[in-house]
Amino acid sequence: MRVAVLTHFYPPEACAAATRVQSLADALVRSGNDVTVITNFPSFPQGRLHRKDRFKLFERGSEGNCTTVRLFSILARIPGGRLLHWLSASLAATAHLVFTIRRYDVIIASMPPITLAMPAMAGAWRHRAKLVVDVRDVFPDIAIAMGEWRREGFLARTAEFVVRRLYRRADLVVAVTPTAISQIAARGIDRSKLMLARNAAEDVPVFNRPPRNGNPFTAIYAGNLGVATDVDVLLSAAAHLKDDGVRLEIVGDGAQAQSARERAEREAITNVVFRGVLPRAQALERIAAAQVALVPLRAGIEESVPTKMYDAFSVGCPVIVAASGEAAKEGAALGATCTQPGDAQSLAEAIHRLAAMNERELTQLGERGRAAVQARSGRSAIMSELCARISSLCC
Repeated sequence: MRVAVLTHFYPPEACAAATRVQSLADALVRSGNDVTVITNFPSFPQGRLHRKDRFKLFERGSEGNCTTVRLFSILARIPGGRLLHWLSASLAATAHLVFTIRRYDVIIASMPPITLAMPAMAGAWRHRAKLVVDVRDVFPDIAIAMGEWRREGFLARTAEFVVRRLYRRADLVVAVTPTAISQIAARGIDRSKLMLARNAAEDVPVFNRPPRNGNPFTAIYAGNLGVATDVDVLLSAAAHLKDDGVRLEIVGDGAQAQSARERAEREAITNVVFRGVLPRAQALERIAAAQVALVPLRAGIEESVPTKMYDAFSVGCPVIVAASGEAAKEGAALGATCTQPGDAQSLAEAIHRLAAMNERELTQLGERGRAAVQARSGRSAIMSELCARISSLCC
């Protein structure tokens, strides 16, 4: 099959969405398909283009065995700048799919952002192609749950209109959690064209966890500091533990990074270290060196399971999940300690309990988590199953 994969995030951008899409594209190639990834020039999470890309409108290249088509989008640090970026990227992708002479059998759209519905439906119409929608977060549900949109507001109602049309047009809708599957089915979508393809662990290097050697007990958060992450609960928990020999290490960047740094400085939360963005291999090494990894989501987010939880388990690091819904269920099943979202006192107490363990006990806890993750299907197996389902659409 000739497959076009539409995505807003793709390596070298270091985020869970980019990693998932790359895993899917690689699996499609391994299955013998001709894959083109249509995306924008890298800008995440800093929100700016690399110097070499600033004046480019179009670039065709390759990533592994996939062809990549990178298209122009507008990046502006103004109110509404993120929406402008999404819309301009989607318009460019729509124009490319409508006017390209290359024909595609399957169009796959990885969402969010929801604006990719436009090139997805236009491309499927233009090429008379099968349409697959890979849903990482259900919109507008998640934006409403985070308090970003009002249920009766213009953005929520517009997004609801778009997703209903998109799901009805799709030949296959893929989601990462059972809750998300239920949310999509509740819109009248036949469950026969819904498929669960969970986030899962990837193959990662084996790291030897170094001894503490008198260093502070380190709790780490490694991931995007976006609006779904409860950065405030991390800082509040760190403040509770400031005098207990516990250090909080934050690896990553995003919309909340600057405000988090300002709060830590303003409130003299001196046991917080901001590392910024690191290459994936270095970030995994930092997680492996920490005593516990933290996975905090905002209250009300029920359908998300962050891949950072699998990363931490995969390198043998114990995990504390400060969330509810699917993240808490999955975390508990894999052996994580779970606390309620937004409860800084409970999070601090959970960290304190682990800090009281000796090194041998912490190592055993991390190894149990690693074994639990390895006993489940990994990302490559899940993506191979998804590829087989996609192939069946064209039979």
